Amino acid sequence: MCGIAGFLNFGGQPAQPALAEAMGARLAHRGPDGAGLHAEGPVALAHRRLAIIDPATGRQPIGNREGTLWLVANGEIYNYRELRAELLARGHVFTTQGDCETILHGYAEWGVGVLERLRGMFAFALWDGRKQELFLARDRVGIKPLCYALGKDGFAFASELQALRAWPGANRGIDFDALDHYLHLLYVPAPKSIYRGIRKLEPGHWLRIGADGRVEGPNRYWQFRWRSDVHRSDADWVEALDASLQEAVAAHLVADVPFGAFLSGGVDSSTVVGYAARTLQTPLRTFTIGFDAEGFDEREPARKFAALAGTRHSEHVVGLDALGLLPRLARHYGEPFADSSAVCTWRVCEEARREVPMVLSGDGGDEVFAGYSYFPKLAQLYREPAGRARRLRRVAGNLLRGAGLLRAAPTLAQAWYGRSPCIPDAQRLLLWRGEFRQHVAATREWNRQRFVAAGRGDALSRCQSVDIDTYLVNDNLTKVDIASMAHGLEVRVPLLDHRLLETVAALPPSLRLRQREGGGWCGKYALKQAASRFYPWDMLDTPKRGFSIPVGEWLGGANKDGVRERLLDPAAGLDNWFDMGVLRGLIDEHGERADHGHKLWSLLMLAQWRATEAA
Repeated sequence: MCGIAGFLNFGGQPAQPALAEAMGARLAHRGPDGAGLHAEGPVALAHRRLAIIDPATGRQPIGNREGTLWLVANGEIYNYRELRAELLARGHVFTTQGDCETILHGYAEWGVGVLERLRGMFAFALWDGRKQELFLARDRVGIKPLCYALGKDGFAFASELQALRAWPGANRGIDFDALDHYLHLLYVPAPKSIYRGIRKLEPGHWLRIGADGRVEGPNRYWQFRWRSDVHRSDADWVEALDASLQEAVAAHLVADVPFGAFLSGGVDSSTVVGYAARTLQTPLRTFTIGFDAEGFDEREPARKFAALAGTRHSEHVVGLDALGLLPRLARHYGEPFADSSAVCTWRVCEEARREVPMVLSGDGGDEVFAGYSYFPKLAQLYREPAGRARRLRRVAGNLLRGAGLLRAAPTLAQAWYGRSPCIPDAQRLLLWRGEFRQHVAATREWNRQRFVAAGRGDALSRCQSVDIDTYLVNDNLTKVDIASMAHGLEVRVPLLDHRLLETVAALPPSLRLRQREGGGWCGKYALKQAASRFYPWDMLDTPKRGFSIPVGEWLGGANKDGVRERLLDPAAGLDNWFDMGVLRGLIDEHGERADHGHKLWSLLMLAQWRATEAA
């Protein structure tokens, strides 16, 4: 696990090693165990290392024996031993015992085809000196980040936006479509960034850039698609899922350093812990964080899960100083990012890193196994009746709408879009100054395109596909990567292992979201059935609790004056874009006539990012 950065000059201009070193220095937190630099001709590659596998010899950048290929990589390749054995048999000579060298030799052997063989989380850049081209790729699900900038005189890349800000060729003008996306979603979705000239490489994509300025890609090499198989019994499916979970978690335990696992009171992390504990010969270390805020403490259920799994369990109680963390959050995320649970994630990672450099996590379970509370409502409302009933309903609906007796119902895409916006369209139209209001339409169009990309199928599968492609990648995985790497902590996510996902993709919708006989719904049904091998059903089938802070309370009361001062200060620059009367109204109403906590938090993060960006 590391931080990578670098650039390629066009037109034969030699690289400046000091510039690459400066870019790498902005990623020092991602790699506290060492720094490396390689510069030749027009290219420079910088690396910051967090040593998890092969601490002795796994330094980067790493080159082949001929010195024609050079690699910087961030992540872990879990099947590196198998790949190494195959490549050794083909005559390749290795200089390290590490996992990332298999990318280098795999590319020499199979070219782009190496991506199909890699199992893990990764983002990497590889310089081919013979072809004078730079090749970049990101893992299938987007666990590891990679952003890049293409200028008229060159190309640059980095693990984080803050490193790219050191490259003078990046256009750092604001992308106002991206800013409106943020105000609706709380994050800027890939491939956009907040900057017009900086993009994020999307999951499952690769990109190739020549020293002459030619660009190939981004091209997709993998995409998650549902392909429900209804020809197996529920029991057979649960057995297949059990085997896939066991194998995926075992693969993620490869490490040469002490490690542990996050354990909350939820299904996802407890499932990962259960399978890890079953695999290991010694008790797994587990970590739970308690918060000094009533209603946000999951220590008691986590304690019960730990006892049943037989782990070495530890607890830490921490405070939630949201406003105090604002400057650090803004600096590390590099663009506006307003998921308030980033505060919790930051503190969890901070405490875990005091004891181990790597942990397992249950991230991804809600998106992949259908755990979110809005899934049942949308799945039920947009369930298609079969056969004759479907045709009759469609004909009747068309007749009634044609006669003006029935309003057109919102599409599934529109319902998903309106389920929980941070600042709804109507309110953003008021908040924006007149010259910026057209950007609201861009966000609606972004949403429509996401559902087009999700393809046809049942409502649940389509909503899950959009969540996996958008919320999972741009919010949850971004949140965890930045918060963990800010503390030099590696977080592994077995529930997003691509081989496990290939099993999950075939699960029928009813095994992801099951309607109970007595009423109500059970999300993550198959996952809970598999986890019931370790834990009682009544511990698993409980209402979902979010990982968040009481942001409405935090930004009201005694803190309200501070919020007002930060947002209305002319130095914050929000008056360049927003109607300050509308903004002032949001502050005045908060805690009195409405809870605008998340809206104000998103605006505070935006103001803090502007201050950080200008520094």
